[in-house]
Amino acid sequence: MTILFNSIKRIFRKPINILFMLVIPILLNMFLISTVTKDVKYNVGILDQDSSPFIVDLISDMQEKYNVTLLTPSDDVKGLIVNKKLDSAFTFPAGFTAEILEGKDVSALSYALEASNVARPVQVYVSSYISSAKQIAAAANGNEDAFYMGMEAYKKNAFTAEYKSFSTGISEKDVNTAVTSLGYIAFGMLFLITFSTSLILEDKLTGVYDRITATPLTRSRYFSQHMIASFLVAAIQVVVLISLLPKLVDISYGSTLTQQLEVITACLAFALACVAIGVAISRFSKNALMTSSLTALVNIPMLMLGGCFWPREIMPDFMQRIGDFVPTTWFLQAGETVLYGKGLNGAIFELSYLIGFSALLLIVSFTIKSEKVR
Repeated sequence: MTILFNSIKRIFRKPINILFMLVIPILLNMFLISTVTKDVKYNVGILDQDSSPFIVDLISDMQEKYNVTLLTPSDDVKGLIVNKKLDSAFTFPAGFTAEILEGKDVSALSYALEASNVARPVQVYVSSYISSAKQIAAAANGNEDAFYMGMEAYKKNAFTAEYKSFSTGISEKDVNTAVTSLGYIAFGMLFLITFSTSLILEDKLTGVYDRITATPLTRSRYFSQHMIASFLVAAIQVVVLISLLPKLVDISYGSTLTQQLEVITACLAFALACVAIGVAISRFSKNALMTSSLTALVNIPMLMLGGCFWPREIMPDFMQRIGDFVPTTWFLQAGETVLYGKGLNGAIFELSYLIGFSALLLIVSFTIKSEKVR
């Protein structure tokens, strides 16, 4: 076990390994959560010439979401938009609500910079609100009391829905956030293990490997202890991050201990693939420069195609098809399946792919003899 314990000490001795083990994944996740939970406050101007309860209620609702400025007819609306004092502005002419009750196709007059998409969310919100009001007015047959009763029900979110996993109680948004977080963890794992397995090449370059092979220690025991050391370091990284991150940021890797253990299991399956990749790079590299070049050439495309940096859905179809064959995709799909409460049985194919890929790559790495590097 001398090689095993010595390898672990050598891994933790390098600052860059600690950087990829904990610092970068934690910083990326903190940035992710702050971005997701950050509320964007748009500056909106409203000129209300109708003064009906409907418009008053709309303004009240918008004040909860945006920075609303009440305008007067003398205000230079276009100038405020051009000078970026306002992101958008809306004018509700006199008789606006009455025309809605009469069933007329009316809309608010909106102002925004044509070349900017900043005002688009506000415009969609107002358009949706008025469109719903038209449908309620039609259902009320022009009855003002029935119309306002319908709008009251609408404001109480009678028509909204939230998607949750009934087996776990986790919302779809929470699952998406957790999967993105796992992508950042995969980034740290992949580079950590790749750098840690480079100890094999380092031993060859310094002649340590030649001296070890002259002892009773067999090659298989030497390599296996190196790989076990890398896997144990990855296991430590996973357990620490899965346990620590929910205490630092608003994120959850499962509502129960069983589900968290299933997420850790998926991470460990990916750790096997990372070890196999790192060993393959070290076995076929001739020097440290070649190792670092291959690491970047293999790891970065794999992370991008697997959806670790952004959702795979935004990539072209042909890139998604290529991404179907990389370990990072299998890992994130397994993590998503587990987080939705389907358990490890639901992710059996993805986990099998990871384990099979690891076994195949290790067999190839040790079957094909590499040239001596010294």
